[in-house]
Amino acid sequence: MNWAMQKRRREEGGFPGADRILKELAEGATRKLVGIQPLGRAPARHGVEVVSMDGTSIGQVTSGGFGPTFEGPVALGYVASEFAAPDTEVQLSVRGKLLPAKIVKTPFVQQNYKR
Repeated sequence: MNWAMQKRRREEGGFPGADRILKELAEGATRKLVGIQPLGRAPARHGVEVVSMDGTSIGQVTSGGFGPTFEGPVALGYVASEFAAPDTEVQLSVRGKLLPAKIVKTPFVQQNYKR
């Protein structure tokens, strides 16, 4: 949000949501949007719970499905900041079953064209 706000607004505040936005700018975000790669063939859809390896709920999938270019299931979701690093192992609670997954960098497929 820092790039989208005028310096004057960041210093003065007084706009809707200022308390939360200014707190997150100062202290960092509590959750982050990350790419998630389910390690099986089952896709993770909207609303699937993301669980740490010790069983603690750490976030939720916002969208997901099969990625034809990626040739496998892909998903995006919000997780607690401390679990947002690439290659972090997590689990997805899909229909009552915990399925293995990992946090990955986005975009899922690197661009291979020249400008």
